[in-house]
Amino acid sequence: MQHQSNTHTSVNPIPDFDLSKHNTLALPSKAEYFCRYKSISELLNLLAYANKEKLNIKILGGGSNMIVQPEVKGLVIQSAMTDVVKLSENDDSVIYAVDAGLTWHDWVLKSIKFCAYGLENLALIPGTVGASPVQNIGAYGVEVCQAIEEVRGIQISTGQWMSFSREQCDFSYRDSIFKKQFKNDFLITQVIFKLSKVFRPQTSYAPLKQMAEQFLSTTNVDANENAKSLSAQQVADWVINVRNSKLPDPQIIPNAGSFFTNPIIEKPQVDELLKQFPTMPVYPVANSTGKLVKVAAGWLIDQCGWKGKSLGLAKMHDQQALVLTLKPGASQQDLLSIQQAVQADVMNKFGIQLRPEPQPFY
Repeated sequence: MQHQSNTHTSVNPIPDFDLSKHNTLALPSKAEYFCRYKSISELLNLLAYANKEKLNIKILGGGSNMIVQPEVKGLVIQSAMTDVVKLSENDDSVIYAVDAGLTWHDWVLKSIKFCAYGLENLALIPGTVGASPVQNIGAYGVEVCQAIEEVRGIQISTGQWMSFSREQCDFSYRDSIFKKQFKNDFLITQVIFKLSKVFRPQTSYAPLKQMAEQFLSTTNVDANENAKSLSAQQVADWVINVRNSKLPDPQIIPNAGSFFTNPIIEKPQVDELLKQFPTMPVYPVANSTGKLVKVAAGWLIDQCGWKGKSLGLAKMHDQQALVLTLKPGASQQDLLSIQQAVQADVMNKFGIQLRPEPQPFY
């Protein structure tokens, strides 16, 4: 992958930039320098500028999965590149290259319009396309890694352009190589998606299952024909409705969506817990041959009495105990205090360590 720098493209980083409106928790924060880039040449000039001025590069996506600190040192850069290009197709599938700066939800809706399927269950997840592989975003039985063919970008420390296949990304639950070996050292410029031309609805997870069953019961044709009559847009609309009913709009109530990851623990521990808490929701973990089980973090938090409960200027949401929300004027300390209190109560009651999903940004 060769990219030529255009030395005539000027970049003007903004000093002392207010990041409070660029993170969905609305935490107070200022970046030492900030700049959005609209082309690869602008990006290369920004990297050269940072190198010359000895500034660390910090990559900002949609600001939905991070805990910004009051001061962010270095040069914060954000992609304004949003192109979608069809690379190839055959009878069964189609491959698209999508720029990192495109809003994730916009890409999901575009893919449905293109009759390219596999992302419908991931509708309305906040953030950008470039951030989606880092976290291996997932919802309602689908993870983005299932649709990713390749991830392209530049290693910040070396300036080397690199490309990772799906296997090389080392995807697992809410994890990837970009959170491990390449943490804070890889800038994703494009994600390559391989999507199906045949829509296969994924409605095994409640409440999508309930919605699908209600839909099936309203018509007289058999279940197989009915499943075929389901559309990708319909499933996406269900997902959007469910998310809107449970998750607050960050424009109105600052939050970062699900704040804790669902813990993955060993089956013997789960079996012991199920004796004491038989209604505890548990899910199988792919490729663990039954040795590991995923537990619903929201249920654990709810059982500890945190649903709708406040601590200082922070609160666990009324409709979804997994969502940490902040009130106007809340600080990083308010967030940390409620995070630690919830973790302590879940540990005391269940012996399970909850881990926050958003990453520190400093």
